[in-house]
Amino acid sequence: MNVGIIVAAGKGERTKLAYPKQFYQILGKSLLRIALEKYEYSKIDKIIVVANKDFINETKEECYGINKVYDIIEGGESRQESVFNALRYIYDNLGLITIVSIHDAARPFVSTKKINEGIEVTKKYGSAVLALPEKNSLSQVNDNVINKILDRNEIYIHQTPQTFDFQKLYKAYTNFENELKSFTDDASIYHKAGNFVRIIEGEEYNIKITTEFDLKFANWLIEEGKINV
Repeated sequence: MNVGIIVAAGKGERTKLAYPKQFYQILGKSLLRIALEKYEYSKIDKIIVVANKDFINETKEECYGINKVYDIIEGGESRQESVFNALRYIYDNLGLITIVSIHDAARPFVSTKKINEGIEVTKKYGSAVLALPEKNSLSQVNDNVINKILDRNEIYIHQTPQTFDFQKLYKAYTNFENELKSFTDDASIYHKAGNFVRIIEGEEYNIKITTEFDLKFANWLIEEGKINV
């Protein structure tokens, strides 16, 4: 069985909205709803939605009519704690799970094609993380002084979905349960546990909506016909 985790537990304070960004609407659909619909039509069998504990009812409304949603659970204090809540829930309630695909509701423009590609690559290699090669010049800086120039040909920018062998990811999270806040994504935890992490090509418009500018950019992408929702 393939299970998707949609992480929608954040507060979204940097967007300067009066409510969490996952409920921001574009063409009458919330960011959460758009992401859910992508997973509804993918090779995922069941979806677990991790929600902000103060917006459970609102999250339920957004999930209405999405048949693959199995349950909505409360998130934690950080993104990684929210994901761990979902992994534990899956482990305790869903029996034999082969693959888990983790996606941020703040990236609503991912294609169903990429969700499915992540699943297929994970079947073969045990993991699949969407990523894009870095285009800019990069440096490592200490106290506002460049310490080292980095080779951008070796740098990739991670996106979601991030897809894994469920048992290996669950074990990795369990091993680092007390250190979760020090990690920035699921791939870093999986890698820290000594597992192989496979990169697959990400999508330029699979942006993470974090700031007020990102909201404006997302609307521009729609207006220009770059993406469909």
